[in-house]
Parts: sequence; structure tokens; C-alpha cells
Amino acid sequence: MDFTKPDLKARFAQLGFLVRHTFTIVGRNRALLGPLIVMWVYAAVMTGLFFAGLALAVYENGNSTWFLLGGAVMFIYKFFFYNRAELTLSRLTYGTATGGTPTRREARREITGLGSQVRTLGLLDMAAVWVASRKNKEGGLMAMLLGSIVEVWDLVNHFLLPAFAIDRLSLGDGIAKMKRLKDHVPETLAGVFGIDIMGGVIGSLMKPLYFFGGLAGVALGLLFGGGMPDAFSAGALSEISRSMPQLGPIGPDTVFNWLPVFVVVSVSVLLHTLFARAVTAIKVVYFTLFYTRIMHPEDLAPEMRADLEGYLDLDADEMPTASVSI
Repeated sequence: MDFTKPDLKARFAQLGFLVRHTFTIVGRNRALLGPLIVMWVYAAVMTGLFFAGLALAVYENGNSTWFLLGGAVMFIYKFFFYNRAELTLSRLTYGTATGGTPTRREARREITGLGSQVRTLGLLDMAAVWVASRKNKEGGLMAMLLGSIVEVWDLVNHFLLPAFAIDRLSLGDGIAKMKRLKDHVPETLAGVFGIDIMGGVIGSLMKPLYFFGGLAGVALGLLFGGGMPDAFSAGALSEISRSMPQLGPIGPDTVFNWLPVFVVVSVSVLLHTLFARAVTAIKVVYFTLFYTRIMHPEDLAPEMRADLEGYLDLDADEMPTASVSI
């Protein structure tokens, strides 16, 4: 299987294209939003526990340990929680594409018994996170190799989800079907089969927010630090550098406070996490429709066939003008 990585401009174009046309699929069944909302709630609680624990630690509150521990447990369990939600979304997408309007409860019932697949995907996701962390510590050829492993796993994971959710395959059978799937991909979709869909767009979108948000946080901490909670205070700038010059309103006696930076970082991490879940949901919908179009074309509702032309091969010129709106 040949995996390719489009440049950043192409990946942003993929994001915009898939966001617009995923709304068309969601318009057929609003229940598809259910798994995404559940993942958003989980992500918000997990992030909130972590940063609340840090804030309590700054205030030397003994309850900080429980908040941090709760955030850590949720961080570990998220690999399994998210995969179950993604399997539910995949099953919902399949049911909607075949002409039904299944509910989230019905989709969850359909994936009952896939506990081993959920655990396998969760453990492999954890391994991928570890590999990604090692990539950032390595250089040269090793960093490229580890980065390729992470990207390939992202694709394999999204192809396995519909194989599990629709056909209830085991890991071995799912990988075997992926090998056979390549031979049945139409020529117009062959390139898409190996594309790293929207890879890296989240980090690229968030970098400006982290950068400019961080600058704003530092500026606010300098300009209004004297009136902010002492627990976050870093003291006067003269304590950092005795030769600190007077630069407008900022001088040696200016008190810097970390609270604005803390707020900016916590909000940015939350937005990053929520956006990552949305992008993942879009990819689950896309690859489920892709899998259904190739492996179960006879199951597709007649009206869906026209909507999928152009959508699956990311060709805006072939997308029909008539669509379902939400």
C-alpha cells in the first residue's frame, strides 16, 4: 500500500472540503453528532480536571492530587473510550448511508461484543502516542521513520474502524481485508486510499493561537500583574534582572503574574482537544463511507450513490450540486 502525504495547503483544502460535505451526511441523521458530543464532553472534563488540579496545586490545596489523579485516569482511559465512540459513529454512518436513521443507542447495541477490538485499538493508539513522543526526541532518519509509523497507523486505524463496526472482523481479518481492499479500489479512488487525510492540520491551526495567545498572556501578566492573585505572582521584574530598564509602563517594579498565561494555555489546550475530536469524527465518517462504497456497494441507498461521487475522491468538480443541508 502506497501512503502519500499532501502538502499543508492540500491538507487544509481537504479539511474544508470534508467539513462541508460531512454536513451533508449529518443532515440525513442528526444522531451522528451524538458520539462527537460525547467525546467533546469527555475531553472537556478530562482537560478541566487537569488544569483545575494545577490551579489547586498553585494554591497548595490538598485536593489538587485528586483532580490530577482523575485527569490522569481519564487520559489513560480515553484511548478506549474514544475508540468505542468512534465505532459507534462508524456504525451510525453505515446505517445512515444504507437508508436508515439509526439512533446512537441502536448503534451501540450493534457494536456490542467488540470489546476485544476496542481494547486492541486502544492499546495500539497508546503505542502510537509513545512512538510520536519518541519521534520528537530523535533526529534525522529515525525521526522520519517514527513519523511514518504514526501516519500509517492513523490510516490503518480509520480503515479498521468500519471493518470492525460493519463486518465485526477480528484484528487479523481486518488487516487481511485491507490488503484485499487495495485490489478493489477503483482507479479514481486509488490515490485517496493512501492519502494521509488532513494529517497535521490541527497542530498547524493551533500554532498561531498558542503563539499570539501566549504573547497576550505575557502582556496581560505584566500590565495587570499587580492586581492578580498572589499565588500566581512571579514577583517584580527587578528580582529577575537588576538591570531591568524602564520600557514605557513596564519597569523594574512591574510585577509579573502567570495567571493570564495559565488561562491562555488551558483554553488553548481545551480548544486543541475539541478540534482534534471533530477532525477525527470527520475522518471516521469519510473512511466508513469509503469502506462501504468499496466493500458493500449494494447496501448503499440509491440517493447516497450520487452524493458519494466526488466526495470520496476529494474531487469538488464531481460533487453534485443537490445536497441535503442541516
